[in-house]
Amino acid sequence: MQRPTQTKPSLAFLLVRYREFPLLAVFALLLIGVNLRIPGYLNNNYLNVLKGASINMVMASGMLLVLLIGSIDISVSATLALSGAIAGMLMREGVIDSSALMFAAGILIGASVGALNGLLMSYGRILPIIVTLGMSYITRALIPMDWLLGLNKIARINLTDGFKTLLLDRGFLTLPMLVWIAAVVPVIIGLFLRYTRLGRDIYAVGSNESAARVRGVRVERVKLFAHTVCGATAGLAGILWLGYYNAIEKSTATGDEMFTIAACVLGGVSVTGGYGKMTGVVIGALMIATINSAIPQLRIGSSMITEFIKGILLLGAILLNVAVRRTAGRLERARVWGAGTSNSGASGAEPPAKRRVM
Repeated sequence: MQRPTQTKPSLAFLLVRYREFPLLAVFALLLIGVNLRIPGYLNNNYLNVLKGASINMVMASGMLLVLLIGSIDISVSATLALSGAIAGMLMREGVIDSSALMFAAGILIGASVGALNGLLMSYGRILPIIVTLGMSYITRALIPMDWLLGLNKIARINLTDGFKTLLLDRGFLTLPMLVWIAAVVPVIIGLFLRYTRLGRDIYAVGSNESAARVRGVRVERVKLFAHTVCGATAGLAGILWLGYYNAIEKSTATGDEMFTIAACVLGGVSVTGGYGKMTGVVIGALMIATINSAIPQLRIGSSMITEFIKGILLLGAILLNVAVRRTAGRLERARVWGAGTSNSGASGAEPPAKRRVM
């Protein structure tokens, strides 16, 4: 019996398997272009880019889990603001006097909001966009309600001296704690998705929910878990925001949920669920931070034009990523069809043109 010949992986297969490579190439071109336009940009601004990407990277790490199950959460920026505001109020009133308790409070508050989102979606059967839109309005409405929470705006004067400087003081490798936290969170979530059963269940639910149920996956619990983690990372981001800017109010981070989702989409995460890698999310967050940092230095002048160019760059990068994925998918399907036809020979296999691609 003749042994089947093994063919080398095609370029299309590699693009499908490692979708982050085209994105990494685009990121490299972006850095080169910015450095040519702004001489010395990388040397003078790399730390600002890292700090600027940190908060979005933490939120995008949690958003990855939500997108993987085919859901979405547009309340993350409101959860950020509420978590930071309540934790800041507790520090102002003397209930919290340590930075560790601040982080614990922020994560717990964010996780509570995320869990409520997950419960309404999983067991209440309400669309994610409806639940999180309503939650966004509710959480922001709570911030200026002095009669209920006693908080209107948290300023630098309300924080302890240790917390004011904790996140920005340079530590190991001269990088601030803010950057190290933003580096650790994606690593933990990435390892969880790759090596745990629950992580694999998250991919399974996003790929085919019905098939996941047949396999015995508790879909509702998986969705609840994903949204709880997303809320927890948003709560952590609220503490990072408070430590970075030393202030939080009702309008804090308004609209930043779009940058969080954009970081995931830029990184090749499928918005319909089932596919996405943490490495791509990290690259996407760094790309957005680079664009945010570079455009003001171009001295365009008008804030409207600045936002327009930023939107064009983000949209162009996303469309390029989507085009690469679709092209690679078509090429890979053609390669599989061709292999199937050549191996089947005269066995009556269906012609490639008549096969259905599911």
